[in-house]
Formats: sequence, C-alpha cells, structure tokens
Amino acid sequence: MPVVLRRTLAVIVLIAALALGFWVVFGSPHEWTGGMRLLKFALGLTSLGMISASAWLMFPGSPDDDDDDTAPPPFTGPLDAL
Repeated sequence: MPVVLRRTLAVIVLIAALALGFWVVFGSPHEWTGGMRLLKFALGLTSLGMISASAWLMFPGSPDDDDDDTAPPPFTGPLDAL
C-alpha cells in the first residue's frame, strides 16, 4: 500500500476513534445501565483499538508491511562488485 494512502487512512481512523472516545466519555452513555454498561465498555475498548490501528497504519512495524514502490535504489559505491 502506498505511504500516502496508508497515512491518509491512519488519520481518518484516528479522527473516528477520537470522536467515538469523546462520545463515550462525554455523550449519551452516562444514562446506560445494566447490560448496556458492557456495551459502553466495549465501545471504549474499540476506540482504543482504533487508535492503536491508526498508529500501526502510520508507522508500519517492518519494511515488509510498507510496500511502497517509490523506494530509492540501493547505494552502489565505487568498491561494489558489478
């Protein structure tokens, strides 16, 4: 996946996760009781998972995760064998 697309998706996921997190903290779920409290907890964990996924999209863990085709060619110096 190209780096520009990957980072754009990371920003979109991060904004959605922050919106969900703010809604869970400051929004409607304060009146939820009983089993709906578990849903509120699940939504909070989902928000944290989305933030982690955004960080993974922004900064891939290994070069294999980043399939950018615009990588510069390897350095060839005067002492490299042809």
